[in-house]
Amino acid sequence: MLDYLNKNLGLVLFFLMGIIALFTFDEYGMGWDEVIQHKTGTLNFNYIFSDDESLLKWKDKDYGVAFELPLIIIEKVFGIEDTRQIYLMRHLITHLFFLLGAFFIFKLVILLYKNKMLATIAFFMIVLHPRLYAHSFFNTKDIPFLSMFIISFYYTAIAFKNKTIRSFIALGISVGFLINLRIMGVLLPSAVLLFLLIDALKEKQYLQHIKLIALFLISTIFVLILTWPFLWSDPLTNFTAAFNNMSKFPWDNWVLFDGVLLKGKELPWYYIPVWFTITTPILYLLAGFSAAILLIFQVIKKPLHYLTNSIDRNKALYLAIFILPVLAVILLDSTLYDGWRQLFFIYPAFVLLSIFGMNYLFDLRKKNLVIGLSSLSFIAVITFMIINAPFQQVYFNELMSFRSDEYLRKNYDFDYWGPSYRQSLEYILDNDDSELIKIAVANNPGVYNLQILNPDQRDRIKIVPLEEAGYFITAYRFHPQDYDELKGAEYHSFKVGNNTVNQIFKLENN
Repeated sequence: MLDYLNKNLGLVLFFLMGIIALFTFDEYGMGWDEVIQHKTGTLNFNYIFSDDESLLKWKDKDYGVAFELPLIIIEKVFGIEDTRQIYLMRHLITHLFFLLGAFFIFKLVILLYKNKMLATIAFFMIVLHPRLYAHSFFNTKDIPFLSMFIISFYYTAIAFKNKTIRSFIALGISVGFLINLRIMGVLLPSAVLLFLLIDALKEKQYLQHIKLIALFLISTIFVLILTWPFLWSDPLTNFTAAFNNMSKFPWDNWVLFDGVLLKGKELPWYYIPVWFTITTPILYLLAGFSAAILLIFQVIKKPLHYLTNSIDRNKALYLAIFILPVLAVILLDSTLYDGWRQLFFIYPAFVLLSIFGMNYLFDLRKKNLVIGLSSLSFIAVITFMIINAPFQQVYFNELMSFRSDEYLRKNYDFDYWGPSYRQSLEYILDNDDSELIKIAVANNPGVYNLQILNPDQRDRIKIVPLEEAGYFITAYRFHPQDYDELKGAEYHSFKVGNNTVNQIFKLENN
């Protein structure tokens, strides 16, 4: 039995985390974009199966639906009609796909280092990132893209190790899905093509590499078009339009950063570096940044070794995928918001850099040090995640722990996607036995989270303007300051540490 568990350790970890998810997935609220994402998937489904062209008039028609469409198909096939069941199903499947990404990083580390301890650490560095863990239930945009990047990393390593037709077709299929999920995925096929050209020149086997390039591109493009209905009428023109739209996304709202409300187009260059640094566990940061510096020196020392086809070229790829997107959004002055969620996909590369550094320490006979520090870090993160469930999405690391009460809420977008509205709605329902409860909410998620309540709970709530409401609920997005005009009406709040995640005010209209 122990031999079987050890041999299949990656699967064991996947299933253990999956069991935990079965007991907890129904605790998370709905994020800001979930209703829109569901509609995008539905319109694509209708476009395919009902000849309904409403998709072509939809504002998000150019979003890839490689993840959304299967969710809608599951919903239709199993006849899931109630909104609570729909969104709980979506939360569970999104999380399981996140765990699948963690399973693939386990497999990838085994491939690169043949070390199950390092593979286990990599698995838990993915799963035990508090923000990513919470988002893995309600974020069907950034989390599937992160997982697909890990899967594509794995197939990239396999393809260049084996150099077979089958392996490059498999890589092409993976990359097709990757680009569909977010167009930023084009970074990976660009690297793959560069590597194939370098190999062709070095090995002087031009025909073989041309064949691999062709098969890779054909499989990538075929899957990309097949899974993206928006491209069907005019693939090249529509893909170009989607690429241009995503590179300069037309979002012109407010972002709270370092205590100042700024437009999404006006953020300082260090916005992403700061967000990444203050919301990733400290020991993860030390491991990843130290390893990145070490690898940079090694690449400078032996550049040809890291460009030619060796196992170490994968490590150079991870360094590039971690650094280049950050540089790109800085140099292109891209519109950013919601912390660093649009760049969640760089985190697996960061984890793989960390594993590179840990392997270096293993070679220096510092294995016990690595295991000890990793264990301490995981214990600290698990403690936070258990105590503050299901609000792990507002995690900030120890760099911010000494700040005064409400500092984080007043200086950084805190619960910016608003899943915490669910808990406030449920609290009111549990403590007010009125047949009809009139509630005002500060942001859209306050309305959306009604859909994940039970039908009888939804029937008891009516969302109304503030002047008609008996209660007011806020997650403080776009309004980080206190509601002085409601002072004395504070009814209940949900907090993480000394910062309010969501607050209920009981009004005189009650």
